[in-house]
Formats: sequence, structure tokens, C-alpha cells
Amino acid sequence: MRSSSLIASLAASALLSGCFLIPASEEEEDQRTGFHDVTISWKLKNLDGSVMSSCPAGFTNLYIHMYKSGYVEPEDAFQNIPCTPTGSITAKLATGGKLMDPESRDLAVHAWYEYDSWKDIWIDVTEETLRVTAATSSLHYIPNLTSDTSIDFDIYPAGGIPVVTWQLDSTLTGATLASCASAGVDTIEYAHRLWDDMNAPLVVHGSWPCTNVDPEFYYDPDGNSTLLSPDDPKLGSGHVTKAFAPETYFVELRAKRNGQVVGTTTEASFVSEKGNTPHRVLGAQIRITDR
Repeated sequence: MRSSSLIASLAASALLSGCFLIPASEEEEDQRTGFHDVTISWKLKNLDGSVMSSCPAGFTNLYIHMYKSGYVEPEDAFQNIPCTPTGSITAKLATGGKLMDPESRDLAVHAWYEYDSWKDIWIDVTEETLRVTAATSSLHYIPNLTSDTSIDFDIYPAGGIPVVTWQLDSTLTGATLASCASAGVDTIEYAHRLWDDMNAPLVVHGSWPCTNVDPEFYYDPDGNSTLLSPDDPKLGSGHVTKAFAPETYFVELRAKRNGQVVGTTTEASFVSEKGNTPHRVLGAQIRITDR
């Protein structure tokens, strides 16, 4: 007979792992439902946008994450495959039901993984032990998986990615404007240069609708929620679709109305690091001159 301390230990482990416990019974071990195909494609890229000829030296594996329940991933929620510079896999992902944790099969209570329709999907470029990564893709959040879908990842091991959130402030009142509409702003544009080269021209690298909410980063590169953060209110977010060499960059965000610039940041910056690392642009308050 299993001891009560073992069952208590299992219960604590289940709470941490995202499982839940029910007494042993004759239930089917696999009660997952609502399967949909998710095709995940990737390209490992050089900073110039070309596809790498091989994976980074010493990094032989791709660890593909497709669903996180609590703090761990069910056994069907990841794939560890040989690294290739380009490729794709298709997995059937459950959106409901539950699956028994095989380690609890012979215990007095069973631990189960529950499945939901939301998915957080990303890729690690790593090695056999999975302890060191050369790069990690952005986290692509699917709030409600209701049909077959495809996701494409561009991964830049040699550089980092600017992630932008914007807030619009009035130069007339000093107050933060409540919406893009009240500011009369329809587009946000991103430009940068090297921080220590004041004579270099600012180069535009991206633009978004003012109300855009980024499907991969939202407001926190580590987050997976479409909700606005009450501690860090912003009107929108976006990320630049290429990576930049490890450097510190001066950034100018421009608010536009019908193609005309009506406000800019006074001083903002972005620090790039290797590993496809997302970093937020600091100082992204845009001053609107006529509101």
C-alpha cells in the first residue's frame, strides 16, 4: 500500500506541475478532445536575413514547445528533434479533456493533465542536454485554437529583436492621451541608429497601426496574455521583424496622422543581445504636439 506521505508528495507535485488528482478508477487514461493540426515552421537566419547554411556549432537539437499546463508541459506538448536550418512539423493538439500522467498510473490516486484551447508555442535551439540554448524563438500565443493553423518562426541566433509598446502624451497638457482616436493617431513608425553615432541617419525598420496588439509579444516578451497590464498601460505593441547585431541603439518612435508625423519620442533606446532575444524599447512615450 502506498504511504500517505507519498500521496501527499504526489499532490504537491501535481499542484506545481499543472496536473490535478482524482482517485484511481477504471477511467480511460486518455480523454483528450478537440484535436486540431498545428503546423510549426522555422528558419534560422543570419542578420542579413539569409537562411543559415547549418545550425549554430554545437547546437544539435530543436526543442519545440506547444502547450504548457501550469509549470510543466505534458508529454505530448513538446518535440525534441534534430536541428535543421529550415523545416516544419505538424502536431495534433488537444483543446479539451485530460490525459493521465503515466508516472501516477500505479498509485492510489492518479495525476491528470488538463487541456485548454489556448496554446503558447515556441522553439529552443539547443543541445542534447537541453541546458544551453543558442536562440529561442518568440512566444506565439493562440488564445483559442478552434481550427487547423500554421505558425512561421524566423530565428536569429546572432542578434536581438526590438519590442515596442507605445503611450501617447499631450505636449499641451502633459497628460497621457486615453486612445489613439483621441490623439488623432493612426500609425506608429519605428526608426533607429547606433547610439554613439549621432551623425548616422535614422533608418525606418517597421510600422504598425496605432491600436495594434502584437500576436507574439504583447506587452511583455515573456507574457501570453492579450490583456492590458494595469501596471503598465499602453495603447499598442509591435515588434520589428528582423534582428540586429548586439549593440545599443538610439530609437525614434513617430506617431503619424494620415502620413504626417504629429509626435515623436524625445529619447528612447534599444539594447540588442544574441539569441533572438526580445528587448523592450525604453522610453517609448510619444509626445503629440497638438492635443
